[in-house]
This record gives sequence, C-alpha cells and structure tokens, in this order.
Amino acid sequence: MNRFTKFLICLVSLVGMIQSGWLLGIVIPIDHVSRVLLPSVQTQTTWIWVLGIVISLIVTLVGIVGIAIAIFAPRKADRLRFNSPNGKLSISKPAVEKILRNAIMEQGNVNDVTVKLKLRTKNRVATVHVTAVDKLNHDLVKLGEDIQTIVIDQVHRLMDVDVKKVKVKVKPFDSASKRQKAGRPRVV
Repeated sequence: MNRFTKFLICLVSLVGMIQSGWLLGIVIPIDHVSRVLLPSVQTQTTWIWVLGIVISLIVTLVGIVGIAIAIFAPRKADRLRFNSPNGKLSISKPAVEKILRNAIMEQGNVNDVTVKLKLRTKNRVATVHVTAVDKLNHDLVKLGEDIQTIVIDQVHRLMDVDVKKVKVKVKPFDSASKRQKAGRPRVV
C-alpha cells in the first residue's frame, strides 16, 4: 500500500469518527457536544438512542480499523530501488514480470504464461503468481515444480530478492481456451 492510499484511508477514517461523534451529539443530549450542536433535533425516544449508539459504534469501529490498516499494512512497491556508492538503480515490476514470462516460456515448454509479481519494500520479499498452459501434455506436477525453480532462480539472479511464495497454476493443453501449439506452422 503506497503512502497516498494510506493517507486517504486515514483521512476517511478520521472523518467517519468525527461523524460518529456528531451523530451521537444530535441524537443524545451530551453536555459538551450538545452545546455546540444546539439547533439539532434531540429526542427522548429510547429506540432512537439505541439506534444512534449502534450506528455510531459501527462507524467508529470502521474508522479505527481503517486507521489500523493504514498504519500497519505492509508497503507494496511497483519498483525496487538499490543504493550503492556508484549510484542508484531502480528495477520496475513490469520489466521483471516480462523477463520471468519469457524465461518460463523458453525453459518450461508452456504457452499463455501470465506472471504477477508482488514486491514488499520493507524486507525485500517477492511473491509470484504464475498461470500457464502445458503445450506438450506432460506431467503437470513436474512442470509446476520446474516453473517454481525457474522463477526463484530468475528473481534471485535479477534482483537479489528472496522469494516468499511462488503459486503456479498449470492447465493441460486440452482444457485451454486458446488451442494453439507453439512450433506448428499454420497452413492456409
């Protein structure tokens, strides 16, 4: 989660918590709050008080959870930055995804490869999700393990980042929606 998103979540949560206090001040006569909200409509009906308290508690809890998420959510990145005495290096996530996709297609005998990479900047950890279609109709389990080793090796070689998890989903060629085998010429 980037800083702007965290700021927006905190802002919305604070507004919600202030709105919760305002709602209580309108429904229930509270000494300090009701003086500020003097022209408000207050009632002595108990079910309205209970409803106002329940709504106010729900909005306050949502605000507190929003602030907690904004504070404690790990920061995700679309690029990794490395600092050295010679200068700075920035590697973008789409570039790494493309390199991984090409490496999997070359070494893995698969088609229709999609790679989604999630980077965490704090502890420099990557999570990779790969989906592919087997083009040789071989053992899918072994192919999935081969793809996992390819991804781990390539990410470590490219960015010197630990890979926390690699999720691979390999479909057999017969169940694929795009039924093209690589390497077969098309005769028209």
